[in-house]
Amino acid sequence: MFTRKLASPLVAGAAFALGLTGFISGASAADMPLKAPPPPATPWVLDFHGDLDFNFQNTRVTGGGLLLYPTGSFLVQPGVSMDLDIYKNKSTFINSFSLIGTLWNEDYVDPSGFQALFRHWQEMDWSAGISVGFAEHWTFSAQHLDFAFPWDGTISNDVFKLSFDDSYWGYPITINPYFQMFYTDGGGSSVILGKRAGTERFEAGMVPTYDFAKTTGIPLTISAPTWVEFGPSDFWNRNDGTTSRCGPTGTSACSLSNWGYFSTGLQGPYSLTNWYVKGGIQYYHIMNDALLAAQGTGGVAPLAAETAYGGTAVVSGFSTAKADIGVVSAGFGFTW
Repeated sequence: MFTRKLASPLVAGAAFALGLTGFISGASAADMPLKAPPPPATPWVLDFHGDLDFNFQNTRVTGGGLLLYPTGSFLVQPGVSMDLDIYKNKSTFINSFSLIGTLWNEDYVDPSGFQALFRHWQEMDWSAGISVGFAEHWTFSAQHLDFAFPWDGTISNDVFKLSFDDSYWGYPITINPYFQMFYTDGGGSSVILGKRAGTERFEAGMVPTYDFAKTTGIPLTISAPTWVEFGPSDFWNRNDGTTSRCGPTGTSACSLSNWGYFSTGLQGPYSLTNWYVKGGIQYYHIMNDALLAAQGTGGVAPLAAETAYGGTAVVSGFSTAKADIGVVSAGFGFTW
């Protein structure tokens, strides 16, 4: 009986003590200053990255569709691309903004015959512009691009490109479609027989890609760049009386066409940390007669041929021009 009477006050006292302790603890915690949350990450960044690339090819077909060298040649093409990311924010309509630039050179290792009239160093191209990512999966870029020839002059161009990244769909093969406009400001025709300034061509293409690293862990990516080139007929044929280089004898007027060429191929870089090695083949089907007639420039830069020979191309014969061309390439590079 005594034990039970003693236990009741003890239990009540313990409960009161615990409650008082909790009250004091709660009051003390409420009076303590809260730890400030970390400041939100700023979307403004300075992230510099790029690519140093060394490419080797057996010939070259330019972006406009001009075959410059005999197949079986050996070209060395070092280049560097640089990106400076300034803004990154996935939660807004504009997701990124970057400054971009490139520098590219081409050396023809063993010029002979008509080639020997000109330097081994054939061409230097540089570009500078901007790239804007928007709506999560879209990218728009605008660049000024100059083709500079060591012995001659410069052809000035502007390039605008809109591309779509469909990787978020989750399919094993991405398509990566794009549309591009290439505008020639002045300096000459990059395809010899075309209008020398104030003309453009368009490119609609896609880059189907499969990344083996996602399924096998092998750092190999296989892509199939595929596109078609089209635009105003005067981009390839200015039709001013100096482009009669077609027909069986190479003296007939070249036909007018809005189609330049079609291309598809397989390219495969294999990554080794920041280094990579690559190889590939690209097929070109030339659909424009003026492009076929202009193939006889002997591998010299377009502006040089145009200037040195009175504004006309030096043709080896329209009837012997190649409508189907394979370009084999290999190389290595470094990214940072």
